[in-house]
Amino acid sequence: MEREIGKGINNLAFSAYNNHVEEITITQNGFDGLYMSYLYGKVRDRFSFLPAECELEKHGERTELAFKTEREYCPYVRKFAEEHMSDVIAVGYKYEFFKRRLQLPLLTGAQKRLLLTALVAADYREDKAYVARRLRGFGSYCLDGVFHFRLQDLKKRWEGIVEYVPTDMSMASMENFLEFLVEDGEGKLFIKNGQVYDGEYRPLTKSILTGVESPIGEILLGGAERVYCFGDVDEETSAFLKKYYGQKAVFC
Repeated sequence: MEREIGKGINNLAFSAYNNHVEEITITQNGFDGLYMSYLYGKVRDRFSFLPAECELEKHGERTELAFKTEREYCPYVRKFAEEHMSDVIAVGYKYEFFKRRLQLPLLTGAQKRLLLTALVAADYREDKAYVARRLRGFGSYCLDGVFHFRLQDLKKRWEGIVEYVPTDMSMASMENFLEFLVEDGEGKLFIKNGQVYDGEYRPLTKSILTGVESPIGEILLGGAERVYCFGDVDEETSAFLKKYYGQKAVFC
């Protein structure tokens, strides 16, 4: 068994708890340990000011995140955790779902990653909202259990997308899809020195759930109509923005 005690959690205050303590647990069997580490980091960092204890334990293929705090704070922690569990499934699980089923031999590795991320992004908001509804009402959460047994309709929709994508999809077809996706964007994103922020200036980090954290991944998943760049922008991101966003990308 491997255990990691949450750094930044107010364990000194936790020691002064009364008996009104509640525990929120999230487990996952198999799948990528990246997803649970992502959740652990999000919950730990967001609620580091609370009198609380946060642990991430691994028992073979099973990983468990346990967050203990005073009962009055738990509804806020639970809502935050459900939001990010929804991201794990709507981005991470979905990306892996497509990766295992779409071979795409005519695309390079980088082009395939770009296309898979775009496919995830296309219905991201709808998928996340659906997953969030299916997560409500649990005392504890098992991510792989929810995925396998409570999201059958969502998985059927993903299968439909897989069947629609041709095996011989070309670079030109991929580029056409990306152009359509960008044209359908809403709102705005900001990039400052390589970090992508949403319209409320919150840093975006969902792309790590695809296995690689990148500005281009955040831009696609952010689904914005316009992107404003401040400071240095790497060549790959700059080329992507100029090609697909054109005048909708502003370099300040």
